[in-house]
Amino acid sequence: MLKTMRQIQGTLFGKAVQTKVDHELAKTILTNPNDSAVVQFFSDYSDYKLNTETLVKITKEYSIDVAALFFIKKLYEQDKNKRAQDHYLSGIHDMTDDDIKQQIALLKKYYIVFVPGFQYECANNGGDFLNQRAFLDTTDISYEMIKLDEVGLLEDNAEIIADRLKELCMIHSDIVVISVSKGGLETAIALDKISGTQNISSIKSWINVCGTLKGTPVADFWSHPIRRIWMSCILFFSGQKVNLKRLLNDMSYKSCKERYKAITIPPEIILINLIGVPLGRNKRFPMAVPNDTFSPLPDSIASDGAVIVEIDSDHYFKGVDMSKRMIVVLKYLSEL
Repeated sequence: MLKTMRQIQGTLFGKAVQTKVDHELAKTILTNPNDSAVVQFFSDYSDYKLNTETLVKITKEYSIDVAALFFIKKLYEQDKNKRAQDHYLSGIHDMTDDDIKQQIALLKKYYIVFVPGFQYECANNGGDFLNQRAFLDTTDISYEMIKLDEVGLLEDNAEIIADRLKELCMIHSDIVVISVSKGGLETAIALDKISGTQNISSIKSWINVCGTLKGTPVADFWSHPIRRIWMSCILFFSGQKVNLKRLLNDMSYKSCKERYKAITIPPEIILINLIGVPLGRNKRFPMAVPNDTFSPLPDSIASDGAVIVEIDSDHYFKGVDMSKRMIVVLKYLSEL
């Protein structure tokens, strides 16, 4: 373990990176990936599945950042992830304003459907896609945001999404769904609902941004009776009317993990996952495993979808130009 986390310069995805890490091995992975200790580490874990259980084991043996770097480097070894990640990094670093204008002209065939996140109307958390929608207002790309109950139950919101998508499939031929946070699980449930029961060929892609696809351990933490009382008081004084116990049970990590196993995403829909991976943080409460603030990293990924990683960001992508990143990802989809 490093005595103090400090800024280091290294390499990740073939690009220079500056970040902080919490362990000497994490530092070596970024600064000297051919070091014998790094080679031995990846060899020791070569036969392990790339899931949350493996990351828990690595975290206990080394640290959260070592587990996070193991996870994203193993993801990058998969061709579909490497292609998506390389395109993403090149786009956000090399694309000029003129390039963006040219790409927008090619992307106007799409109809973008935003699925917002938890408390998107009253919390300044980016869950309402406000900046992205404002950007699209300056282009010829059409869009809408599905209006959900911002503190509603999963099944209720999923029904709203499913009904609207069925309507849109009769109007538009190139639909891209972009969801965030809790909206990711609601979108997954909605797509499962309409799979096989409706001609959904118009839904070309689903971009899942930091989806809490298997619920969140944060909900389990606050489900403790005493903690729930504190949370209820906070919500009461903020003027929000929420059935907190029911909502926390609905988003429970323990229950949603099982629920997600039964979900089937139509195979014709192209999946792209965008996740934030924070490094160099002392506290990852309440999860002792690499996470984006609300979900262990592997549990934010819709299966079979390509994964794009934003280093040193978390669930909220604060300080990140998400409008530009949206165009970069849409451009990548248009080339598939």
